[in-house]
Amino acid sequence: MKTNKTQGVLVLYDSLRVSGQLKKADALQELDISSLTFKRYISELRCYFANFDPYNEVIYDRSHDTYYLVKAIENVTR
Repeated sequence: MKTNKTQGVLVLYDSLRVSGQLKKADALQELDISSLTFKRYISELRCYFANFDPYNEVIYDRSHDTYYLVKAIENVTR
């Protein structure tokens, strides 16, 4: 599916929120985007979580080439 940047980032966000994980290869194929574009979208999501939802963060598991949405309570400033 061809998407613009906003739609692509929202698709990735939705996938992380619903399943808690996102396989890079699946996202590249579904959104029909390059690896570099995917990296930029993930960066946008990390910035979003850092600024608006600091209780969560996106982490990468290299061995599974998968991104996960995890609780990041220790990163929150009180």
